[in-house]
Amino acid sequence: MIKTPARVRLVLLLFTFLSYFQYPGHTYLVSDTQIYVPMLERFENPALFAQDPMVTRAHTAWTFYDEIAIGFRKLTRSELETALGLLHFFARWCLLLGIFKIARGMGLGNPPAAACAGIYALGGLVPGPSVLLVEYEPVPRAFALAPAVLGVGLAAERRFAAAGAAGAVALVLHGTTSAPFWIILGTLLLAAPSGSMTPSGRLWPFLFLGCSLLALQIAAPWQPGVSEPQTFLSRLDPDWEALARLRSPYVFVDQWPSAYFWQYGLMLVAAAAAYWRLRQRIGRELRFFTVGLSLLAVLSLPVSYLLLEKWKWALVLQWQPLRTLLFLQMLTILLSLALAMELSCRRADSAGAICWGALAIASAADPRLLFALTPAAAGCLGRWPLRAAGITLAAASAWLRPFGITLWAAPLRRELCVALLLAALLAGAAGLHFRSRLGAVAAVLAVGSAFFIVPGRAQFRWSGEPPNRDLAVLSDWARGSTDRNAVFLFPDSPASSIDPGVFRARAERALYTDWKSGGQINFFRDFAHLWGERWRQALAEPFHPEQLGRLRQAGVDYVVLRSSEAGPALPLAFTSGVYRVYRLK
Repeated sequence: MIKTPARVRLVLLLFTFLSYFQYPGHTYLVSDTQIYVPMLERFENPALFAQDPMVTRAHTAWTFYDEIAIGFRKLTRSELETALGLLHFFARWCLLLGIFKIARGMGLGNPPAAACAGIYALGGLVPGPSVLLVEYEPVPRAFALAPAVLGVGLAAERRFAAAGAAGAVALVLHGTTSAPFWIILGTLLLAAPSGSMTPSGRLWPFLFLGCSLLALQIAAPWQPGVSEPQTFLSRLDPDWEALARLRSPYVFVDQWPSAYFWQYGLMLVAAAAAYWRLRQRIGRELRFFTVGLSLLAVLSLPVSYLLLEKWKWALVLQWQPLRTLLFLQMLTILLSLALAMELSCRRADSAGAICWGALAIASAADPRLLFALTPAAAGCLGRWPLRAAGITLAAASAWLRPFGITLWAAPLRRELCVALLLAALLAGAAGLHFRSRLGAVAAVLAVGSAFFIVPGRAQFRWSGEPPNRDLAVLSDWARGSTDRNAVFLFPDSPASSIDPGVFRARAERALYTDWKSGGQINFFRDFAHLWGERWRQALAEPFHPEQLGRLRQAGVDYVVLRSSEAGPALPLAFTSGVYRVYRLK
């Protein structure tokens, strides 16, 4: 058994702290917590949100996320935001621990593997599926990704029982996030030669898998707040598909920009080149996971296209196999970083180390830079003719502006400079030899500085909710001065605004409709049609006071406007800064 030293755990804790509070940070009631938090509030107080069609259709039957969140809140006697924040912080630390173990399985020592985990903690967007390498919010996907990645790291150490336990935790939190892990682990256990592992090591993961599936099967029928069952086997009708394409275009491959496919192709090329160079240093189990997860990521593209765009299978809206591409991006980052460390430490090739380090950082920060960095980095694996060819191809890519991407434009130019600077700092630390005390300290300082260099400033944020005092006052008024079953609407709020969702959670009052709640159309057919009808009725067109009569008849009690236009006959119920509340009934 390979143990993780206490000092490494402390370094990972430091990186977790910087990642959570400095950069990329954490958020609350900005994205999907706008959906989960009202549901959790209703689970604890069923009298809330009786008139809100999103909250009364809970989609948490096949996860223990809600039970864990509410139970931990009661155990700690804290606010829900605090309880979720503590769980989120622990999950992020577990994620970095898993990344550390994977990097160590690629032949790195403890200090460079910890440095890889710190660089990964900078996070980034996965182009296309709209998920994050490091989730900002305490949602089931964030809680499940951590044990899934940790399970890969444990399997790389041949700790299969522990890997199965971690995978079981991931499964009961968010099944679709854990699915790629279980596919590869199950295949590995079944395909491994009889003498390569003990019978108990082969059996325990399947026992954990069976127990977690059984627990979900038993608990699902007892899930409160389910007014409409989730749709699994049905097909999309034309209206449902049109609404899904409006609200969730990232699920449909045929709506992706062409550049995304090339970016993933370049990631695959970079990962394959780094893997081939490091293959002798990577253990058999990790090689299996590396190849298997990469293959699943590539196959997710045609599989999703066939099942969703062609066969109209509604389950794909919930399953979203395209999210498996996260693992290809993750492995590209880690393999590139491992190769950069190897080039710097073992071969004293600073130029190659900087190119591969920059490629790893750019893969997370902005994959568009791969059009130039991939040929340059690949060229560094050979002698000077290949290096010259790589530099020529990189320059040609920048000059030709593939897909209209101007690599020397200000935003990308800054990202490239930051990537090269951080890669140079890592190469310098590696040049001091990580096994020495000076080299280890230099690595920690280099990675620690990245959390400030990337955003360009110190930006510690203890709270994940963007400050909005006027909205807080409005929410307090609504919670204390309006009927519990009152229905609100923000008719002039743009789709990009988070105000309606924050108000719903903080005021504990129902919304007639809003853009964020439309994300639930992936789970429920009837809700999809209801949301589409309400969206077209209330929010699809710019707001006009003439709409208020129809909204009153539809059941809206209050409208919250940012403008002063509301009609002279409407009583002004409350004002808070830019917000004006008018009572319709």
